[in-house]
Amino acid sequence: MTDELLMIPGPTNLAYRVAEVMSKPQLGHLDPRFLESFKETLNLTRYLFVNYTGMPFVISGSGTIGMEASIVSLIEPGDKVLCIDTGYFGKRFVELATVHGAKVDVLQFETGKHADPNAVDEKLSKDNYKAITITHVETSNGLINPIKDLVKVARKYDVYSIIDSVAGVGGCELNFDQLGADIVITCSQKVIAAPPGATLLALSKRALDAFENRKTPVHSYYMNLARWRKFMEQPGVYLATPSIQILLALREALLMIKEEGLEKRWRRHKIIADAIRSGLEALNLSIVAEEGYRANTVTGFYIPEGKASDIHSILRERYNIHVAHGLGELKGKILRIGHFGNITQKEALTLLSALEMSLRAVNLNVKRGSGVNAALPYLEELT
Repeated sequence: MTDELLMIPGPTNLAYRVAEVMSKPQLGHLDPRFLESFKETLNLTRYLFVNYTGMPFVISGSGTIGMEASIVSLIEPGDKVLCIDTGYFGKRFVELATVHGAKVDVLQFETGKHADPNAVDEKLSKDNYKAITITHVETSNGLINPIKDLVKVARKYDVYSIIDSVAGVGGCELNFDQLGADIVITCSQKVIAAPPGATLLALSKRALDAFENRKTPVHSYYMNLARWRKFMEQPGVYLATPSIQILLALREALLMIKEEGLEKRWRRHKIIADAIRSGLEALNLSIVAEEGYRANTVTGFYIPEGKASDIHSILRERYNIHVAHGLGELKGKILRIGHFGNITQKEALTLLSALEMSLRAVNLNVKRGSGVNAALPYLEELT
């Protein structure tokens, strides 16, 4: 870890061995060493998603590239799409589907409240939708949606499901083969703890068949997943020059995940999340997401009396700890913590200690040591 502690919802701090990969001599995009590394990255991506029935994709670009490529490749102009809106990034799917010509319906839920599968069932029963978009972890507020139940409803009506798990995969339990979704998207700079610049997808055979059986052409070169499929099947086919150093660093980060073990990684994220949430509540800070639907990777919490900007600045300037402001309707009302990647007990305790001192610095009444003391029983499980 560096002296700067990133506790924002991405990007996150890099392990030394991941950062070191990027300083090695540049390889060509057709160099056999890079191509072998990329093949291993695809296999590691299968492991990450638990995807042995579908196909892994790794493409240079941000998570938004993965979201848009999924829409562009699956949805044709005029197709009906139901977008589940549980926050800022649920709304991004609405924008993406709309700009590419879909007929979009939005099912919106109250801030901090999960998407109700019964409400989704009722909506899908009333029209002929081609696809549904679902946010797994809503990065803007720390909510986790019940994707197993939501995907089950989509399958009931033979609707394709597109899942944004940009802030979920690797830290929140997700088994692609058991889930039954058609597309799940994540990216390199969140829970995987690699540099920004790569989007990773798990695709079902059903989704791949849909790409091939479109009635209209895909109106994109770079975001056409049917075209990228050729590269995933045979690395070395030239489509565009990949971000080589980023993908080499991604491989190293994925190796670290496999070394830790996926289930152990899920457990570590849950314990640290429970500790941080317990600490926040002991500091009299209310959590945005409802009980029972709180992500193990991101937490949004309200700051009283309009002090969010002050607390944000004190954490950064005095303690070199970076947290994130609220987005959209929550801007100025909350702060957000990303507790994923390589985060350990040390970072959790450092954050809670600094946050307590920051609250006291703006004259908010908190009991000294309360946050750390509340977190310790959880963190001791990791020792």
